[in-house]
Amino acid sequence: MSKISEVGHAKNAANFNHLIDAVIGLGNSYKPTKVSLKLPALNALADTAVSDLGKVVEQNIAFNNAVNARSIAFSNLSSLSTRILASLRATDATPEMIEDAEGFQRKIQGRRAKPKPVADPETPPPASHSVSQMSYDLLAQHFKGLMTLAASEASYNPEEDDLNAAGLTAKLDELVTKNEKVSAAFIGVSNARIKRDTTLYGPAVGLVYTASAVKEYVKSLLGTQNPQYKLIRKISFKKDLK
Repeated sequence: MSKISEVGHAKNAANFNHLIDAVIGLGNSYKPTKVSLKLPALNALADTAVSDLGKVVEQNIAFNNAVNARSIAFSNLSSLSTRILASLRATDATPEMIEDAEGFQRKIQGRRAKPKPVADPETPPPASHSVSQMSYDLLAQHFKGLMTLAASEASYNPEEDDLNAAGLTAKLDELVTKNEKVSAAFIGVSNARIKRDTTLYGPAVGLVYTASAVKEYVKSLLGTQNPQYKLIRKISFKKDLK
């Protein structure tokens, strides 16, 4: 959602309050029969809009905090994978195991393996694809693969707390937890935006629709040349900001 749209949402809510003030200025002559256009309903809708806008801000802050926390948790994964590989190389691990571990490290660091020679020069290689699968889900999976591989080597038993089995398990748990919190926070902010958009732009009952209906009622009440109607007509509302 662009900053321009976010400002537009707040401006619509603010202008709706200006509209209510203008309607109050009409005094007892403002007496629509439609319940949603009566002052109590307008005030309730204005309060809901302000509340929904505030919840979007709150949920967006929670989402940004979760993203930042995840970024910090994953920030040392590249260097940690290098240390795990170095520690594994210092054990009795077979060359094949080391090669597998290097594969996980490359995926974590987003590097390609050296291209394998093609047996038959006349046969084209399969379509290449990026080994830089840097999504956080995949990073956690690659780390788990490296961790599990290292733990399967009986002679892998480093003294360092962040390299031993317990330390690596704790790190994986942290990565998974931080990733899940981002996912949950994304759902939270998405639902808050859906609720806000329904309140502001929903058909028949949304704030923008209601503002238009209020203007139509005042037009019918005062006519198009009335100064009070002209004042109300100029209170603008932006549509299509969802």
